[in-house]
Amino acid sequence: MACTDEELDIPVFDVQIDTENALKVEDGIPVFEVGSSIMFNIQGTADMVTFFSGEPGMMYEHRDRTKIDGIPFLQFQTQMENGDMPPGFFHVLLSSDFEGFSKDRTTDAERIRNATWEDITEQCDIPLTQTTQLSPKIDLSSYGNNPLYVAFRYDRPANRDWPRYQVRAFRVGNDADGITYDVMRTGNAGWTAFDFNAREDEDPYLATGGSRPNRIWDFRNAASDDRISIGYDSDLASDDWAITAPIALTSISPDLGLGIKAYNDDWLRNYQFIYNNPGTFTVSFVATNSAYANTKIVVKEMEIKIIE
Repeated sequence: MACTDEELDIPVFDVQIDTENALKVEDGIPVFEVGSSIMFNIQGTADMVTFFSGEPGMMYEHRDRTKIDGIPFLQFQTQMENGDMPPGFFHVLLSSDFEGFSKDRTTDAERIRNATWEDITEQCDIPLTQTTQLSPKIDLSSYGNNPLYVAFRYDRPANRDWPRYQVRAFRVGNDADGITYDVMRTGNAGWTAFDFNAREDEDPYLATGGSRPNRIWDFRNAASDDRISIGYDSDLASDDWAITAPIALTSISPDLGLGIKAYNDDWLRNYQFIYNNPGTFTVSFVATNSAYANTKIVVKEMEIKIIE
């Protein structure tokens, strides 16, 4: 006989915070020191139990959230290597009407030329001497819900003796709820290179610069070393672009809990967790009974405060 909704029991479930090693209890909220092992005592039975610590990315209230209201921003470091650079050859550009890449060089050259690019280079504190500078947080709120592309363009005459730039710690984030959420990082930005001055027999999308001629971009260390760079040698004038995949500034992954009891596991009597950052957190334990498409859940929530 198939199970019916009526045959599925609601979990009998409760959680209490063990306050034995709490520093104090303040207005009914236990206070612990950063790094303390906090014990949660569990009573009852359930098929599955999921733990949400209340930290960013593990908040039960945000389990279904896919969009976020906040202030999106761009920030990155620019490093100048091996000498000084005349101004005007490195540009930071934004576009919300670029059509993306087709991987046909004629089509893509037209798409880049025809897009509307906002030049924000002056906001980015690009160094002209051998140093590394961090840009300020550049507000992207004016782009709203539109997909956004970020481009770095390097254009300069042929010269084998000039230094190179590296872009490090590239980040698009969103400041919301008093927290900074990552939207995109160097390693997952989906970079595509395009070299307008590549010869007919050269690949305009090549992105393994290093010591190759024409200063093509190098993305090989994007994920492993959080950087992209322009190659050193140049026997042609450069017009090299590095463009991200489209960025959804208000998009965010739903928060996830940690499964601490699976269907076939023995029943939990307690669970321990360590908070490494101060704050006040809403801790959530979700107990679930499940049979086929039916589920019954009980959620137990409590507040906890962590201090230095």
